[in-house]
Amino acid sequence: KEKRKLKEKKKEKMKKYVILDLEWTSWKGNYCGNNQEKRKSWQKREIIQIGAVKFDKNYKIIDKLNIYVKPMFNPILSDYIKNLTGISQKKLEKKGMTFIQSYKIIKTFCRGTKIFSNGYDNLIMKINLDYNNCTDRKLNIIDIRKILNMRYKIPEKFLHSSVIHTFFGYKLKKNKMHNATHDCLNVLKALKKSKFIL
Repeated sequence: KEKRKLKEKKKEKMKKYVILDLEWTSWKGNYCGNNQEKRKSWQKREIIQIGAVKFDKNYKIIDKLNIYVKPMFNPILSDYIKNLTGISQKKLEKKGMTFIQSYKIIKTFCRGTKIFSNGYDNLIMKINLDYNNCTDRKLNIIDIRKILNMRYKIPEKFLHSSVIHTFFGYKLKKNKMHNATHDCLNVLKALKKSKFIL
């Protein structure tokens, strides 16, 4: 019994978590506010950047991941998304990989962790798995946005990952807004400050 308790304590001590953030293809006029979108049928929601931060129960960063993903339906990025994310066509073509390659990397990175996202990234991931005819659904991404709002009282206007940290007095870095990895770090700051129950 004592051995089992020690084993469980060790397991708890070693428990790891991941914050995941995605950027995807978008065009001017798609976003209507309030997490609502209007899209034409050819305007797919293809992932172009995956950011992830792995951390322990004390919110200490263990590892970071930043992947650029090449869209297949609309390989040429819109000016809107380039301006929003700071991802250039050149960077995407030079550093980008296929979605399937990126999915394998993120799965390995997240193995044995509890995965959080601040928004509907889980849905975007599923859509991209469908685009790529991939039946693997092993990544269980938990959307914590409502919890942050209702339980931790972070107001609606601060809930976006690009600005969430500013609610706790951190400075806004405008040139880093909508950078997936940077957004993960912002969410981590908010979790730590709000003493989020992991």
